Amino acid sequence: MSNQYLNSKGSIWRKWDLQVHTKDTAKNDQFKSPGFNEFCIALFRKALEKEIVTIGITDYFSIENYKRVKKFVAEIDNLKENDKNIFSEQETETIKNIFILPNVVLRMMPSTDSGRLVNIHCLFNPEFESSIENDFFGSIEYSAGSSQSFKMNRAGMISLCKSLDRNLNDEAAYKKVINTFVVSHGDLQKLYDGNKEF
Repeated sequence: MSNQYLNSKGSIWRKWDLQVHTKDTAKNDQFKSPGFNEFCIALFRKALEKEIVTIGITDYFSIENYKRVKKFVAEIDNLKENDKNIFSEQETETIKNIFILPNVVLRMMPSTDSGRLVNIHCLFNPEFESSIENDFFGSIEYSAGSSQSFKMNRAGMISLCKSLDRNLNDEAAYKKVINTFVVSHGDLQKLYDGNKEF
């Protein structure tokens, strides 16, 4: 056997968790952390313990919590408790090297046998973070059976819900519409075919 093969390292297995919901997730938030930073501390302690190298920050129709986690990591050197760093220098460097990407959950037809909509997960390259709002959320529309179409971004989804129930405030409308806003496979395919950058 050649030395080339004897010296090769072979496969390297890495642990990924591509579906991590955070505190303040848009649907079914049951996290008990008092604040988002405390949630992130617990998240990264667990990631260190389990040796996770890639995390998909997941939410319905949004990457806002993904941005908050990225901000937490960017400011991790300044994170202190009683004038001491929360994480050791080695832990901090490991956390900074965890690959974090946005995972957007959409609701789509057809429904399941129990009448529930199917969840589809869209994983994005973080390099396209700045264009996701316009080129993804702003490109897909839904009419909910009305004559008007509403964009899949936050403002469009709130407008859709308020067109059906004007008594709701923005936050209540957004939480409610997440259960009713539907995308089609055709809409996603059209968007993908028209924007190969994604």
